[in-house]
Amino acid sequence: DKYNTQSAIELMKEKQDYGHWWDRSKISVKDIGNTQYITCMNPTAGSFIVNPRLQRHFWTCAVPFPDQSSLLVIYQTFMKGHFERLP
Repeated sequence: DKYNTQSAIELMKEKQDYGHWWDRSKISVKDIGNTQYITCMNPTAGSFIVNPRLQRHFWTCAVPFPDQSSLLVIYQTFMKGHFERLP
């Protein structure tokens, strides 16, 4: 594609499928361990389609945006904790 994102997706998929990357210039295997992937999607912009061959490696969880009253409780809690520490 014109933004060159497919190559990055293919690199992630190769690591998930085979457990390593193949370095063609050095003709050797690159093992990278102790890694985790976390991803997110913006529901208002960008592409809304994930390649199913990559999607199969992830657990999908959809979380809706909180309503106004929940946001008020969340931010009041943070602000109260922050200002209680001030002299």
